[in-house]
Amino acid sequence: MEVKQAIQKRHSVRHFTDQKIDSKQLKEMIGIAQKAPSWVNSQPQKVYVAQGETLEAIRKQQQELAITGAKTNSDIPPMSRKRWSEQAQKNMAEWSHGIPAVLGDNWQETLGKEASQLYNAQAVVYLTLPKGYTPWSLFDLGAFSQNILLATTEQGIDSIVAYNFVKYPQILREELNIPSDEEIIVGIGLGFEDEQAQVNRITSKRMDTESILKIKK
Repeated sequence: MEVKQAIQKRHSVRHFTDQKIDSKQLKEMIGIAQKAPSWVNSQPQKVYVAQGETLEAIRKQQQELAITGAKTNSDIPPMSRKRWSEQAQKNMAEWSHGIPAVLGDNWQETLGKEASQLYNAQAVVYLTLPKGYTPWSLFDLGAFSQNILLATTEQGIDSIVAYNFVKYPQILREELNIPSDEEIIVGIGLGFEDEQAQVNRITSKRMDTESILKIKK
């Protein structure tokens, strides 16, 4: 699979099958992702992968907290949609308004259920940065994350990047032994798409290239 094909094929999968992922294959994909650019070769990121019993423990604890209505406290707090740009809010609204056509009137309940189960991901990759990281390190981590997504797609593994993976960092620190001097930035769920699941038919549109691009000669 060419890079262009991997980019076009990858999409957010919201329900995975129970098929397991080979840990050796994951390690190889992380190694490939390390080829991402890094500011002065600083390589600030750390990678923690949860599978098997560890992932099930995380899943169970998050479900229990969600049931009790526990407040989320991710290391990077989410921002209200109202604080985003007008264009960003428009894009978000168009995406949200299209979901009921796929899932029906109870779409919020359906998405909430999948999120509480961590989308049945068979592995979750958690990426951290040292506290006090610079914006350049955040850029590095974005490039590193994209390399993971493309490398796994090339191997036939599906993915989703979601806030739900990192909204209870206290659980992750305990289960994965993540030290307090690292901030948990993002979680990437991996597995194999359940092609029968209706939630996997949700799509998103990208803006016309002309609306974001300026070329000056």
